[in-house]
Amino acid sequence: MSQKSNARYPLQITISALFITLSLVLGALLSIQNYNKTSDILLTSAQQVYDQLTGELILDIKGTYTPLIGMLKLLAISPVTSASTLDQRLEHLQSFSSVLDNNPAAANLQIAYPNGDYFIVRHLRSRELRDRFKAPGMAVFMADNIVMNNLGKREISRLFFNEQLDIIAREPATHTDYDPRFRPWYLEAGTEASATKPYLFYFTRQVGITAKIKANKPGVVIATDITLENLTDTINKYQITPSSEAVLISADGQTFAYRDPQKIIITSNNDELELASLGELGSDVLAYLNKNIETRQQDLDFTFNGEPWTGTARIIGKPGGVDLYALMVSPVDELLSEAAEIRTQSFIVTVIIVLLFVPLIWYISKRISSSLFRLAETASSITQFEFDTPINTRSHIKEVHELSVAMDLMQSTINKFIKLINSLAGEQDLDALLHSISNETMLISDADGVLTYLMDEDDYALKPGVICSRDNSQLDSKILPTLIPQETEGVAELFSSNRSNILHIDNSSNEAFKPLLSLFNTNHLTMVALPLTNRNYEHIGLLCLLFKRAEGLTTESEQTSLSFIKALSGFAAVSLESRQLLHMQEALLNAFIKLIAGAIDAKSPYTGGHCQRVPAITKMLAQAACDSQADGFVDFKLSEKEWEALEIASWLHDCGKVTTPEYVVDKATKLETIYDRIHEVRMRFEVLKRDAETHYWKQIAEGGNKTALDKELSSRLRQLDGDFAFIAECNEGGEFMSEDKINRLNEIAKQTWVRTLDDSIGISWEEARRKNRSAKQALPAVENVLSDKPEHIIERDEHEHMPEDNPWGFKLDVPEHKYNRGELYNLSVGRGTLSAEERYKINDHMTQTIIMLEKLPYPRHLRDVPGIAGGHHETMDGKGYPRKLNRDDMSLTARMMAIADIFEALTASDRPYKKAKTLSEAIRIMSFMRNDNHIDADLFELFLTSGVYRQYGEQFLEPEQLDELDINEFIKKE
Repeated sequence: MSQKSNARYPLQITISALFITLSLVLGALLSIQNYNKTSDILLTSAQQVYDQLTGELILDIKGTYTPLIGMLKLLAISPVTSASTLDQRLEHLQSFSSVLDNNPAAANLQIAYPNGDYFIVRHLRSRELRDRFKAPGMAVFMADNIVMNNLGKREISRLFFNEQLDIIAREPATHTDYDPRFRPWYLEAGTEASATKPYLFYFTRQVGITAKIKANKPGVVIATDITLENLTDTINKYQITPSSEAVLISADGQTFAYRDPQKIIITSNNDELELASLGELGSDVLAYLNKNIETRQQDLDFTFNGEPWTGTARIIGKPGGVDLYALMVSPVDELLSEAAEIRTQSFIVTVIIVLLFVPLIWYISKRISSSLFRLAETASSITQFEFDTPINTRSHIKEVHELSVAMDLMQSTINKFIKLINSLAGEQDLDALLHSISNETMLISDADGVLTYLMDEDDYALKPGVICSRDNSQLDSKILPTLIPQETEGVAELFSSNRSNILHIDNSSNEAFKPLLSLFNTNHLTMVALPLTNRNYEHIGLLCLLFKRAEGLTTESEQTSLSFIKALSGFAAVSLESRQLLHMQEALLNAFIKLIAGAIDAKSPYTGGHCQRVPAITKMLAQAACDSQADGFVDFKLSEKEWEALEIASWLHDCGKVTTPEYVVDKATKLETIYDRIHEVRMRFEVLKRDAETHYWKQIAEGGNKTALDKELSSRLRQLDGDFAFIAECNEGGEFMSEDKINRLNEIAKQTWVRTLDDSIGISWEEARRKNRSAKQALPAVENVLSDKPEHIIERDEHEHMPEDNPWGFKLDVPEHKYNRGELYNLSVGRGTLSAEERYKINDHMTQTIIMLEKLPYPRHLRDVPGIAGGHHETMDGKGYPRKLNRDDMSLTARMMAIADIFEALTASDRPYKKAKTLSEAIRIMSFMRNDNHIDADLFELFLTSGVYRQYGEQFLEPEQLDELDINEFIKKE
């Protein structure tokens, strides 16, 4: 309560708000009064419209029904009642057409005879009737005549007449089942004219009534169909509002007239046409009324869908003895829309009047509170960090004047602080940051110089950082000694109190600061030292202000500046610490990257120093591209961040090799796994040789021919030695395996040896599980010397399958098995020592590189690292690995990496499995790769013309590799 009672508001706002509020309240009251009065008038007008519609409907019924009844009475005594032929009946066509012309509601005139003859004349007023009866274009009237033919069958003849009643078309007589003697209007006809209940006409599918009367001839009935379409037209004239509904219904809800005549007729369940009920017209509000009100004469007020409605139900007549009601309803909101508009306009007029007076009130109040208003605007600008507007407010009020001065000082101080923060925050280099801190501090404090000290890595000593002087002379801080805080006078007290301290430096001062006197060419300096403290309140350095005057900071302004500098020193300390931490993290990251690359190189002698040399080639080629003015490289430039991304990518381009089994990388023979299985095969052949010798001695013991047996044994041993030598040669993988060699392998494999020991014991559980794929052999077991067994197959785990829609875009031909260690299968490898499964595993290091690198949370400037590192096995023709990218899909740096990777692999001299290529040999091979569209032709030419290949060779290759070559021989001619 106290806070509410003590609230204070500006006088300008108080006066303006009071005037505006009173004016708006008055205007609102007048608008509401006008609205209520107008609403009453509009609702009364709606009732008058309902009455007018009811009256017009009654007149329509009477005006239509009465004349036609008179015409029927005249026709009932006319000669047409005695006409027995078509020609006789057509003699009365003139009178029939005259009646139809003068009574638009009459759809036809018809006469039925006691023998079943029937004659009807229709006026073809509508296109629908013309289309229904397929009338000629000039037809105005149509006559149907139904008689009994000579065969006792009823047939109908149809004639069409123009406006002059000339026959213009005649349709052949056709069979018909229509017999008027069974129609309700015939059966119900009396000597006095009467009408049927409203119903759906048989031929025209229109709603109406039939007026009928018995003629003076027995069994002759004259009738006319009277449509209710004119009632529909009347209803449509009284559409009060867009959503209003008006409908002509019977007491049981059957519909006879509606704004949309098409909706009156519906199809019943047995596919017959019938009149729609009130709820079947497609109107939600009429469906609601069909369920919720009784059809009787009454006024209606109800709520539908949350909106008020009003209306009435009035009886309009009893044609055919049926009570017809005119049901009319309208939404109140639409009826009162004009009243609402008047209310809105009244309120707008009120607002306009108020607005016209606002400037006057505003001007008067503003004159009173202008000084405070300007200060409030300035305060608002300060909150939005806008400091460009000077504060020049002058006031005779003492408090307002003091507030103006204080705000001016506050604005200036905040402005300086923010500029300094932006300057320091945008500086990435630690030395440059120190210079910025020193210079800005010197300018703010009006000092003659600033000196910074930073704590060393061991947090033991303070090392001189930067010295700045007002005359911008270059001062070398190296002449200053390192300070031990605990041993330096003044510094120990400074760190212990954590406050600024003033030291006077002259020839009798501490030796640590005396060099400053010569640097600033003075005999005396006043030093204001401020400790720099990080987030953990640990001292990380000193910020020292140097003044040549002995008194130092004395004026009020200088003391204010010192307070500001103390606040600044905290931010400066945090900025320095942040940059140091950032540099340390970058150094740690680079160390980890090079550690991983070194570990990959050290993992296998087959990769040598590959991961450490590829970055060197890549950077050389990238620099050459930056320096080149050739087409394709003119616009190529790398920023500092892009250089960082390229270096990281080149160091990590093979990081996926950490997942590649060492024995696959180092596989030197076809049968090698963790060990070379050629020794198993050798032992089998040793067994076969022993078997041959045993057989020999058994035959000798049994009295065999020694000479023949010696020859047989010698031949068998030579064969076994030759077979094994062939297998050993195939195992080396040095030559292409032709079809003949594979056939010989299969023949050798058919030789058998006898195993007497169980091969399922003493093995790992996984190998035992693989052996269980086949039935266990009884011992002794006969086996082939070379075989592909089920247990040689190592299945690929479910998670090792690479789906086609993988998130990395890999397009891989994945072998069915993870490994196939079948002996014949591996010895039959066409080239080299790797099977398809092992080659896939070797290449898998590329997919693993991309997967591993894309999992890392990169800063924005390093997000291209996975793409650069993972593209060096792609080719320019889109047949590379693992994404099958073409040249246009790859970045220029990724294409550089591909060239660097190939060139290093060709020229590496620390690979035990191959001899290093000379420069000319490597370039020749790469030119073939260029011709095959494996490497980028433009980059390969730049690689040659820029001399990168030789620059790298002189730094990393052996002297004997540095042969001479003519690069023009390898540059592709256009």
